Amino acid sequence: MTAPAAAARTPLLVVHVTSALDPPGRERFTRTEHPCRALGELEHVAVVSGSLASPALLESGLLDEADVLVLADAADPDLLPVVEARRRARRLTIYEIASHLYGPPPLARTAPRARDLLLRAMPAHFARHADGLQLATPALEARFGALNPRRTVFASNLWEAAAAPAPRARRPDRVVIGWGGSLSHADDLALVAPALRAVLERHPEVDVALMGSDALADAFAGLPFGRVSVSPSGSPEDYARFLDGLDVGLAPLAPTEFNRCRDDGRALEYAAHGVLAVCSDLEPYRAFVRPGHTGFLFRDAPELETILERALVEPDLRAAITVTAAHKVGEDRLERRHVGERLAFYLETATRLGLPLGPRAAPDALARLGAAPAQGFDGSRYVALAGSATEALLRLGLEERRAGHLDEARRCFTEARRASPRAYFAELLLGETEEDTRLSIEALERAAELNPRSCLAPYLLGVRLGYAGAPDEAAAALQRARSLAPSFGAPQERLAELAEASGRIEEACQLYEEAALQNGAYALPVARLATIALGEGRVDRAVGLLERTLEADPELWLTNLVVGRAYLGQKRFHQARLHLQRALDGAEDRAAVLADLAKAELGVGDLEAARGALAEAHREPAVSES
Repeated sequence: MTAPAAAARTPLLVVHVTSALDPPGRERFTRTEHPCRALGELEHVAVVSGSLASPALLESGLLDEADVLVLADAADPDLLPVVEARRRARRLTIYEIASHLYGPPPLARTAPRARDLLLRAMPAHFARHADGLQLATPALEARFGALNPRRTVFASNLWEAAAAPAPRARRPDRVVIGWGGSLSHADDLALVAPALRAVLERHPEVDVALMGSDALADAFAGLPFGRVSVSPSGSPEDYARFLDGLDVGLAPLAPTEFNRCRDDGRALEYAAHGVLAVCSDLEPYRAFVRPGHTGFLFRDAPELETILERALVEPDLRAAITVTAAHKVGEDRLERRHVGERLAFYLETATRLGLPLGPRAAPDALARLGAAPAQGFDGSRYVALAGSATEALLRLGLEERRAGHLDEARRCFTEARRASPRAYFAELLLGETEEDTRLSIEALERAAELNPRSCLAPYLLGVRLGYAGAPDEAAAALQRARSLAPSFGAPQERLAELAEASGRIEEACQLYEEAALQNGAYALPVARLATIALGEGRVDRAVGLLERTLEADPELWLTNLVVGRAYLGQKRFHQARLHLQRALDGAEDRAAVLADLAKAELGVGDLEAARGALAEAHREPAVSES
């Protein structure tokens, strides 16, 4: 595809929004910086990237005025009013799915989101409501493409790469096999340990190098002493130097659904640095890695051992493969070569929807960013909003909160509020984190005042007021959130809970149904409706309600719990056991799930398993009602 021409006087303005709730990962470069920089090099395009943690992004009005708004894997509910306003103004909004929405490893970037029922629902909800959907891999399109008929795949590419690996002085008596990344890959690394152990025992010239947390070495604890080195994570330049010191690069992946949807960035990085890529034989690597030509693929530890042996005894083959792989990256996988396809998709999507083409953003829109901390790029009309003290404090506070250090998190959010008194996001996070009810309510009210379009602030305020025993005030706050973003669904679900607690079951069911209709990805209102149906003895209705949720998100613990209970009621014990076992993964109240599982085990005649489930249930800590 080639990009249609656009007016040159006022550049087409593309605003790329990343999630303020997730820690930055490698996607910061491959999914944000590289494509934004390439778009900004086009004569008729200007690009800004940032998140709701960047105060300047809200204050500038760019979210509303952008000709194209790209929501990159974002899960922030406060973007819902923005999307709805843009639809009314007939401006193009695109959503991006860069990784599998469900089932990430425990330490992955999006793991906290996946454990939160509301945030878990937001990416799929945004993808359905956006004008178009872009995905990072064909596997992601196969899994989530049905969310939007106007979609395409944009692979993750490198920014630059040499046509061939630069000659490097290497010790002929030493070969380094390595890998660099985060702790979320610890289980993947464990898969290759047996092969490495065998290779190192036979080849004293081989060492293993890792880059990341010291804890990564635990996966290789059985390797010969002194043969494994670990370098701390660092800057992109540090990582590049690390790669330059490798001869063979490993890319192991356990065969999970999440891993099957990853991109092939690790293989590209190895190729660009003259490192032989040895990758798991899974979807992410099968397109780029041609065994014996651009790398090798392995299915298990014995096959990996065979490949490593061959690579060690045939250095000429290793060198030839790295040259071929580097050439392929330079020919096919640099971002500038694909930027026209990206812009063409945006303009063609607008055409299909009958949206006006051409730049409409005010000529002074970028000037409104003022002196906001930002990074510019030579030769590109791309501005990356980042680096302010406020944003750094918010990121640090979120990290502390994820680690359970609430006092330190509150300190960071309070400091961020002092640094930027008009930054609503600092107040929002403080109100969400504050354990003192009065202080929490004050912060959330301030957040709602600073950002009148925030639907999350009044929603959280309603939740906190409900816990404080003020149902009328809670209902008023929730109604405000509902009016600001009708498709949010969460305010209706909480209003339904208030009605149900007061005995107004019919009203509660109507609100649960509204929540489910508005936000079909949010599993909680459907589970509430199914639970009410079970209580009334309508088991078939309960199962019917849950089928769609189960189809969209088959591993969600809550849906599996309610389905399991429904099957218990029908004495379909084998099916009940299957779903209750799935519900154990991520369940908020494992003891309750285990108690139901024990009933299912009894039903299938496994007395020993039933006793084991009950014993485990008794060992589980009590779950707080709040």
